[in-house]
Amino acid sequence: MNQVQDKKVLLTIFTPAYNRANLLPRVFDSICSQVHPDDPIEWLVIDDGSTDNTEAVLAGFADKRPDLVRFILVKNGGKHRAINLAAERAYGDWVMIVDSDDYLVNGSINQVLETIRLVNNDLRIGLLRALRQFPELGIEYSFEMPTNPCSHAEWLRSQHPIDTAEVIRRTALQMHPFPDISGERFMAEGWLWYHLDRTHLTLFINSPWIECVYQSEGLSASSRCIRASSPCSAMEVYAAMLESILPWRLRVKASVNWWRYRHHANSQHKIAISEFRASRIFALPGWIMFLCDRFVIQ
Repeated sequence: MNQVQDKKVLLTIFTPAYNRANLLPRVFDSICSQVHPDDPIEWLVIDDGSTDNTEAVLAGFADKRPDLVRFILVKNGGKHRAINLAAERAYGDWVMIVDSDDYLVNGSINQVLETIRLVNNDLRIGLLRALRQFPELGIEYSFEMPTNPCSHAEWLRSQHPIDTAEVIRRTALQMHPFPDISGERFMAEGWLWYHLDRTHLTLFINSPWIECVYQSEGLSASSRCIRASSPCSAMEVYAAMLESILPWRLRVKASVNWWRYRHHANSQHKIAISEFRASRIFALPGWIMFLCDRFVIQ
């Protein structure tokens, strides 16, 4: 019997999984080695319609650690829908997103809990952003920002964006559910960070919480094709960027990309869910990017 519901949970470690049965044991081991049965933590995995043996692997984890592991099976709908469901079904007050190709740095869970307890009563803060490291690439990052906490947009005005580890206040996550666009299965998480800026601040922690090994078949590796197949969702992400106060280089990039995916949407006879328009002066470079996509994808 699952025992997670019998304890007060402060932190939900959330993993969306799709056909990653081979990778999940690494995530499980990195969590189990740091979590005792009475710790206020759960690991919630949403199996996004996997066709491999992910369900059996998760059932085995739940048998080993009924105090820790919960999993939910859903029809394949994309990571953004899984995040929406996690916001509804998580027991924790905070949700840490740990992808299936991630694993937790030793000692990071204690750091997460300590940080949460420090800021839990400061309702201005909705997002904790720590470092994500890539050991196989030998890359180490650090944050640079004028003030801390600050908004996501303020951070991007002072530093080129880097991949990070995120822990989100669940009430803040519930305030900003991803749009559910029929027939589209991918919306970049950037949509969420820009929308969180409207209601909350981000606290940056210069400490690595997650290590990652990107997979050749993952979302990052196939980004061009995935975004082209969900063009209205991509338009929403770039519209959210343009509604923020960003440096000119990012605004130009977002404007070109908005038109790029507007052309993709038109070619697929899709209608955008919002009426936002980037300036028409970027329509031509967006068209050129669209043609490049068509050439590469085909």
